[in-house]
Amino acid sequence: MKKLPSSSLAALAVMLLAGPAALAMDQRQADAACVDWKLECPKGATIGDGLPKKTGALECKLKGGAAKEGPAVNCKDRKALSWGDWKAGKKHGLQVTLRPNGSWTEELFAQGKPEGRSVEYSADGQLLKETFFHEGKKHGPERTFQTDGKQASEEFWDKGAKSKKPVAAFATGESKAKAAAKAKGSKSTAAPEGEEESSTDEAQTPAAESKPEEPEAPASGEAEPPAAKEGAQAESTQE
Repeated sequence: MKKLPSSSLAALAVMLLAGPAALAMDQRQADAACVDWKLECPKGATIGDGLPKKTGALECKLKGGAAKEGPAVNCKDRKALSWGDWKAGKKHGLQVTLRPNGSWTEELFAQGKPEGRSVEYSADGQLLKETFFHEGKKHGPERTFQTDGKQASEEFWDKGAKSKKPVAAFATGESKAKAAAKAKGSKSTAAPEGEEESSTDEAQTPAAESKPEEPEAPASGEAEPPAAKEGAQAESTQE
């Protein structure tokens, strides 16, 4: 049985900027939603009274409006092609997209903008590419990998522009607070290699504005494809 990497699900647990969101579905749950044409919508949202379909967009929308709110699945012949969470009409949380060749992507969003680590995997779960974002722009390293797991390329981005110098991925609010605490103890202490120095002002960012934790790549460079999750956490999202 295939399932989403636990690192991706863990990242969702520490989200999101504007209130809690439902945990992302795994492929088994997404396929089941396409078969039953049913979703667990948050309070104030509904999928409407349309008849079940084999193909189309299955979405939770706010009552009296067209804004998506909660989970959404794109179905074809009662199989999920992509799925993810929305908030106030914007992508907000993990978004999974399956490709015809069996590969897939996992992207994290916050208020409609890419935020944190986005990854691409081969059909057998090998990490092919990882890119880091902050506020919708590439920020930090972008790497590609060969099918044997060896790194093929690496380049750096600084707020959407290519950088000739190494740039660290955006630190979460917790990481910035730790860095600032260290800086207070010894202002002369240099930041670790590959990491940006954090200012005291940055550390004072309200907790509500903390960005999603970035799931780390598995040590082997491999991940389990996004199919049936049998853990109790995934089961609870559909009960």
